[in-house]
Amino acid sequence: MLFAAVAAFFILHGQEGATAILLYAIAEHLEELTTEKSRNAIKELLELTPNDALLKTDEGYTPVPAEEVKTGDIIGIRPGMKAPLDGVIVKGESYFDESAITGESVPVFKQKGDEIFAASMNSDSFIEIEVLRESSNTIVAQIAESIKIAQQNKSGNEKFIEKFAKYYTPMILFAALAVMIIPSLFFGLDFNTWFYRGLILLVVSCPCALTLSTPLANVSALTKLAREGILVKGNKFIEKIDEIKVFAFDKTGTLTEGKLRVFEIFAYSGSQEDILSLAASLELLSEHPIAKAIIKKAEDLKVPLLTVDNFEILKGKGIKGEINGELFTVGSQRYFEELNYKLPMEDLENIEITGTIPVLLGNNGKLLGIITIRDVLRISAPFLIYGLKKRGFDSVLISGDNQSVCNTIGECLDITNTYGELLPDQKLQEIEDLKAHYKGVAMVGDGINDAPALAISDLGIAIGASATDVTLETADVIIMGDDLKKILTFIDISKKTNNKIKQNIWTSIIVKVSFAVLTVIGLMTLWLAVGIGDMGVSLLVLFNSMTLFRYKPKFKEKPIENLESEAQLLICETCKTKKIIPQHHGRDMLKEGESLVCWRKLFNDDDLEVCQEELPLFCPHCKNGLKLK
Repeated sequence: MLFAAVAAFFILHGQEGATAILLYAIAEHLEELTTEKSRNAIKELLELTPNDALLKTDEGYTPVPAEEVKTGDIIGIRPGMKAPLDGVIVKGESYFDESAITGESVPVFKQKGDEIFAASMNSDSFIEIEVLRESSNTIVAQIAESIKIAQQNKSGNEKFIEKFAKYYTPMILFAALAVMIIPSLFFGLDFNTWFYRGLILLVVSCPCALTLSTPLANVSALTKLAREGILVKGNKFIEKIDEIKVFAFDKTGTLTEGKLRVFEIFAYSGSQEDILSLAASLELLSEHPIAKAIIKKAEDLKVPLLTVDNFEILKGKGIKGEINGELFTVGSQRYFEELNYKLPMEDLENIEITGTIPVLLGNNGKLLGIITIRDVLRISAPFLIYGLKKRGFDSVLISGDNQSVCNTIGECLDITNTYGELLPDQKLQEIEDLKAHYKGVAMVGDGINDAPALAISDLGIAIGASATDVTLETADVIIMGDDLKKILTFIDISKKTNNKIKQNIWTSIIVKVSFAVLTVIGLMTLWLAVGIGDMGVSLLVLFNSMTLFRYKPKFKEKPIENLESEAQLLICETCKTKKIIPQHHGRDMLKEGESLVCWRKLFNDDDLEVCQEELPLFCPHCKNGLKLK
């Protein structure tokens, strides 16, 4: 550019040379302002957290710089104050705005034992947290650092453009020299005219716009995704989304909440409360996730717990213990079959159809009852699968859980294929099989057993709310929080980014080629070449890339409070019939008018197929109305 402008003075085009330099300086300044905005976006992430923290000491709370606080220290967070560090609540409860980290705009209720991210805004109550990570290692700091590292993990487009520019620039220099010399030397044409055209060709062919076309769009996308609570470990994973044709999902902790709940109680001797009381009393001494679900149900229903003696854990089978001198056993269907119990096969077959886990209770060879356990579907799961289908993706469930349970989840979500009872190495084989049939395979998971499948998939996505450290390390994309709709946001922003890159590249090429042709035939001036052909196109590429920051997620917020109910039972006050509230599409049905309805009926938008399932609130025995309690 400088060579062309200075040389213009020697062929009496000094005014155009000066104009070229002025336009170049203005455009460079505008370019710097635009790229600075992108760099500042990363800087702003780090500035989300306050510099000071309220450190708890023997004298009270002392303001100290956040970087001086160590792991294990206790700090206080006042209402209206942002958390300066990551930690777990040890005292108090409050609502926190986590939008800066997870992109979730609805405040989240946090209580003792819950984790708090740095930069989360405390809404209404004073709390104390025990610091989990020092200031240099908070989630916010990790996100900012990951964006910087991700920029080095270049996409195929970026690598190609950089390689292309190395050869392109010397080629253009030789071409410009040829335009300057050949016409006058071999054809006797005016030297000044063709020398001028050669200078214009130098300016027009400057590869600025082409080299900016990809990296700026990727940096804008990485920063925008981070603001939405999506951490991407490299530009190439944004580009990779165009190759993906199928998404494979783990079930527990990914499509479901990973929090087991009691679904139904079958009582063959005594009442449902009696069965729950006996089972919960035994399970109180167990640490199994199923035990915690049964105990929680007993606590919710305020069922009395009994003293257990001679408690014993039967690994892989169940538990047993004495209550009031009698021996009771809680365990799996297979274990009770080994003990030669007479089992109600029709009920067990129906339980299998519902996709729940049966937990049996027996005494002296007699089956007393069955408690069924079910994991609760994430509210965002059907939105994700429906959204993937609308975007042309297939979906597959691969899980280690019982095949019938997986089939039920698959039917709830309308998943293309469902594979259950898989060991970690079998999950690997399923991914390999999918890769043989599809151009690109994405794996979504959260557990340690998902890490190998995430590693060999073309794109590994971890659900950060429940993911293990190994899974987070292995994944290419991390969804902060548990909102599965963020995967659709990642897809949309990535595809939009890839389209922007294509627009930038083709715009640069078309303008450059067109202006080069106009230059050779004498229809181009130096200042026009600078103003439009070079810096004009560069600025167009910059502004086009920056429009990614204007992207707004298309999905409406779904307040979970409207889909949760404190009620546990359906009760007939006339005949005293009691029944646990049934589920439909993986969650408890909700009251609407004089009926229970599927929770999906409460949505009325294009993001989800609505379910019209209803159950009238009338007792099947006395036909009187049922109440929720």
